[in-house]
Amino acid sequence: MIGKLKKFFNKINAMSPAAKASFWFVISNIALKGISFITTPIFTRLMDVADYGTTSVFVTWEGVISIFATLTLAGGVYNVAMTKYEDDVDAYTSSMLGLTAVASVLVYTVCILINILFPSLFEMDNIYLLYMWLQTFTSAATSFWIMRERFNFKYKKVIAFTFVNAIGSPAIAIAAIYMFPGHKAFAKVIGAGVVGIVIGIYILVTTLKKGKTVFHKKYWIYALKFNLPLLPHYLSSIWLNSGDKLMLDNMISRESAGLYSIAHSITGVVSIVTQAINHSLIPYTLQSIKKNKLKDLYITVLGCSTLVGVICIGIVLFAKEGILIFATKEYLDAIWFVAPLAFSVLVAFVTGLIGNILFYYEKTGHMSAISITCGVANIVLNAIGLTLFGAIAVGYTTLICSFLQMFLYYFTVKKFEKNLDKIINLKFLFCIYGAFAVLMVYGMFFYNSLVMKIALILVILLAVIIFRNKIVGMFKAMKEGKKENNAQEANA
Repeated sequence: MIGKLKKFFNKINAMSPAAKASFWFVISNIALKGISFITTPIFTRLMDVADYGTTSVFVTWEGVISIFATLTLAGGVYNVAMTKYEDDVDAYTSSMLGLTAVASVLVYTVCILINILFPSLFEMDNIYLLYMWLQTFTSAATSFWIMRERFNFKYKKVIAFTFVNAIGSPAIAIAAIYMFPGHKAFAKVIGAGVVGIVIGIYILVTTLKKGKTVFHKKYWIYALKFNLPLLPHYLSSIWLNSGDKLMLDNMISRESAGLYSIAHSITGVVSIVTQAINHSLIPYTLQSIKKNKLKDLYITVLGCSTLVGVICIGIVLFAKEGILIFATKEYLDAIWFVAPLAFSVLVAFVTGLIGNILFYYEKTGHMSAISITCGVANIVLNAIGLTLFGAIAVGYTTLICSFLQMFLYYFTVKKFEKNLDKIINLKFLFCIYGAFAVLMVYGMFFYNSLVMKIALILVILLAVIIFRNKIVGMFKAMKEGKKENNAQEANA
């Protein structure tokens, strides 16, 4: 066993700096999400639904407001700028912190004024917004540092920060809840941000010392021209992932936002799996299109979609048990959000596969337009659905928007890839979706019957055994495609 571990780490050490950095960043990301899943059951047992909803809404609002407050300057534009201004990165970075400071102060000042005039919008005291500004600004400084370290393939300090923050933040938040039992939501918000803020202030000071400038006209104009047109895309992406919570909080109740957050956490487990599958399929997809080997790709896409569908059905079947693991009986009403959200994860997986083809043709502008369209549709459908049907509507509006995004991606890609129907067969996909819908209803109807759940699992296992050869063949095709791609990259 020890010999195998040594061999494994020797292989990692033999990797190129880029590959080694990518490997450890993936490991740290998985660990970070794992810690988040572990701590969720702790917080749901320490806080009631309303308090948990308050913290969830705080995080969601921070994600939305930070797009305008930071202008997402530590995103893609920073990577480009580090290449464009490679001899003056320190000054560029410190000037971006100056621009972030101006933008964040202006945006949060407006937010506080709006909160005074229309308190029903945010439904939180201004102390929350002030703390949110501090957290957003210091987090921006950390983001610049992380992006620069990654750009230079330096991973050790970033991973150390990730683990310190991932462990320290929930630990302090839990301690704060015990220290201030009468203000649990505020205690968690403050406690969860302390470590990040302290580290962010240190990085902020050191960055400003190195760069020695907070205003550089040329750099400010460049960054604004590059990033301002992208803000609607970033906002739409955030809204599609988090906007439901804000509309639930505003139109229904904070408790319903808390329940929805738990359902989101449960289906988020599947998202980790789908992201891993999608990531592994990217090189295989691109090479298959390039070489016109579409038959194997078609089988792989169909097989992976079926696999994800089976996993999602498992989530729906055991939604009740999942909620009781993540939370308490107080949160059991979240079960009705799980089914449509799990279905959305399945559809989003297929959308991601189609998106890989869109990336192949470098049509990122089309992706932005689709994200904005779906974001607007989500707002309209939520407003109508919440008014007519109550809280449960947000799960199904999310599902509708997932289908809308998939169709828009599909018909956009079809303009550039004439053989798309040989890769993504809508008829077969809708057979999978139809089967999922039937099994989803089955799972919701028998959510209290363990016997009926086990019976369905046995039927699915039987199907896997019957079609085992096709399943094994699918993974072999993926493996061969990946090996071939790696060989070509090595030769290049």
